[in-house]
Amino acid sequence: DDVVGSVIEANQIDVESALASAHANALDWQTVPSAERADILCRAADLLELNRFEFFALAIREAGKTIPNAIGEVREAVDFLRYYASQIRNSVQSLALGPIVCISPWNFPLAIFMGQVSAALAAGNVVLAKPAEQTPLVAYRAVQLLHEAGVPLSALQFLPGRGDIVGAS
Repeated sequence: DDVVGSVIEANQIDVESALASAHANALDWQTVPSAERADILCRAADLLELNRFEFFALAIREAGKTIPNAIGEVREAVDFLRYYASQIRNSVQSLALGPIVCISPWNFPLAIFMGQVSAALAAGNVVLAKPAEQTPLVAYRAVQLLHEAGVPLSALQFLPGRGDIVGAS
């Protein structure tokens, strides 16, 4: 009976709009210098650490994580952000693949979500992020932090919803 939050699920029109926007804006994010993308990912890691208690609570309440597992989720997510930032900091600019859809599982709603999203963003790809149906709130908050860190809205779009609608598109 514990209500953690609510979410409005994306529908087919939302998905089509997000895909069109991702294609239209792919070059903008791809041409951001890799060092700048690395700085953004490091800022996101700093923000995640700063807001870790909020993420612990979300992981516990939304995903049923234990306290040690919630701590591990946040630590791993921070590690992913810093790892991919370090991988691209001094790299030569390369061609991104284009829009990437990241679909995360419910059992690692922050760590795997952030690992997929940060890897794709680091490489210069725009991302359509679809969290597990069971754990959209922790992913939504992570997307907010990435935007706050400097990832443009056009480079990272959040699409919560059912797999047969959002994931199938």
